Amino acid sequence: MSQREHRSSLFLLELILVIFFFSLASAVCIQLFVKAHLTEKETKELNRAVPLAESGAEAFHSVSGNLEELVDLFPEGRMSVDGNSFQIFYDADWQPSEEGIYALSITRKPSEETEISKETPTLIRATVGVIGKDGLIYEVDAAVQVPRTVPGS
Repeated sequence: MSQREHRSSLFLLELILVIFFFSLASAVCIQLFVKAHLTEKETKELNRAVPLAESGAEAFHSVSGNLEELVDLFPEGRMSVDGNSFQIFYDADWQPSEEGIYALSITRKPSEETEISKETPTLIRATVGVIGKDGLIYEVDAAVQVPRTVPGS
């Protein structure tokens, strides 16, 4: 009888070790699946945000840095109260909406005055960013050179 009890206890010990090994392996696999899912989500957001930010930078360039003219290009967008920022909100499907999960933000940077022309800056800069619920997804700097005018010409 004692030899039989010894074999059954050895079998139970092996079974416990196998169960422990499989539970450890499954925990690692679950972590990998979760990480892969989060990476996929971030990649999808980035794939949508990059062309959107580039489009915003091109629009900023096309209006020569005048954010007020962006309202004509993007009627779904809104200007900030101080006039230094323009935003368009997008829902979960990346369609324009009143209040959304994502936002395209074009923010004008303060101009640096030069010795030559203190009235009109020759280079207007802006930051174009796509913001999600978890923070900044993608950001690009944009600049437009405004041609100088010679007085009296």
